[in-house]
Amino acid sequence: MFPKRNRVFAIVTKKCSISLPPLNKMAKRYDQKTKDEVVSFIQAFNQENGRGGQSAAAKKWKLNPITVKAWLEKAGVASPGKSAKKKRGGGIVVSTKSLKTNGSAKNAEDVLNRLMVIQKEIASLQKEYDSLKAKL
Repeated sequence: MFPKRNRVFAIVTKKCSISLPPLNKMAKRYDQKTKDEVVSFIQAFNQENGRGGQSAAAKKWKLNPITVKAWLEKAGVASPGKSAKKKRGGGIVVSTKSLKTNGSAKNAEDVLNRLMVIQKEIASLQKEYDSLKAKL
């Protein structure tokens, strides 16, 4: 029924014919104008969407993401990474875009007061959710 442990089983493999493109012996060099164009594209993309500019640029110009990252570091641009969305207490994901100040907030105290009101509202909604969930 089950094979004995001391038996040797032959593994049959198929030969596969995969044609790979020829390897380039020299790395491609990009001029400074192209590098600046890619960096400015990434900054504009991240400004609109919060993150993802590096991946979008790598796809658009068919570049290696590591190359793009090196250009960003050399240009002194900080990439947003996963900090565009920060997790707060209670497992609630708060986008940093929603915390931007509008015209009514004139100083840091107004922003802090507004933030405290929002946090109280979130806490009350969390309590309401927990009570409804307990009834299920």
